[in-house]
Amino acid sequence: MKKQVSVVIPTYNLKKELLECIESIVKQDYPNLEIVVVDNGSTDGTVKSIKSLIINGLTNLRLVENARNLGVTGGRNAGIKTASGRAAYLFFFDHDMVAETDMIAQLVKVAESDPKIGIVTPKIYYFGDKKRIWAAGTGINLWTGQIIFRGGEDEGQYEEVEEVQVAPAAILVKRKVLDKIGGFDDIYFATYEDTDFCFRAKKAGFRIIYAPKAVAYHKIPVDYEFAMRRLLSRSYFVGRNRIIFMKRFGRNFWAFLLFLPIYFAYYTFLSLRFKKKGGIVNFVKGTLEGLGLVLGGEV
Repeated sequence: MKKQVSVVIPTYNLKKELLECIESIVKQDYPNLEIVVVDNGSTDGTVKSIKSLIINGLTNLRLVENARNLGVTGGRNAGIKTASGRAAYLFFFDHDMVAETDMIAQLVKVAESDPKIGIVTPKIYYFGDKKRIWAAGTGINLWTGQIIFRGGEDEGQYEEVEEVQVAPAAILVKRKVLDKIGGFDDIYFATYEDTDFCFRAKKAGFRIIYAPKAVAYHKIPVDYEFAMRRLLSRSYFVGRNRIIFMKRFGRNFWAFLLFLPIYFAYYTFLSLRFKKKGGIVNFVKGTLEGLGLVLGGEV
């Protein structure tokens, strides 16, 4: 009997993509799976659709209904509490992703190869361009806080199993990691939550590994303008959570603060270029809140 894997999928108002995500998990060739969908208060009929799947025979599907949006962290943590205690692995999967049929089997194979491995992440392509990599694991500059994506046109540059700093969006985690470090820190809500989780796991002695034969696809457009507008829509949490993360894990927090004017100029430029003044306003608000939390001793 293969070790059980609980797939945790937090969701909020993305019913069509969620159902396609679930379908790709149902089609996995790994024989011992359960699926835990955590709804964060959707209003688009998501809950009704999930209940219909359960009624119509998808017996390994479980639904958690949160009364309000608890973010990525709250959704994943609710999934951790609901997942079967028999599960040796929990796999956190974003609701706008789909997987190749052998993805989970490949992830588990790598995880089982070394007892020191605690987290494994797949190769993630853009759904709309299956030759362009969205992420082969990610990294972070511990002086500036900038996320470093390992991606681009697939030219065979990410074909080796290797250690990475961060597992983004699709994260297989051994149960013993959660037992030792707990779940995702709710202070983040969304953005930098994966980075914080992986750094805590590494600090606890676990390895974070990228597995190239495990493949998933992310349903975000391969489009610069879309990417920048998406970034602006998250500017509050980017500004806030970068401060929190860098206080905890950065090389030198006070040196990092010297880069804030550069970030301010960058978000101002993007806000003007794409006519979204809320982007810079929210970035400033988030940055100030993060600084308040740090200077107030809450981080």
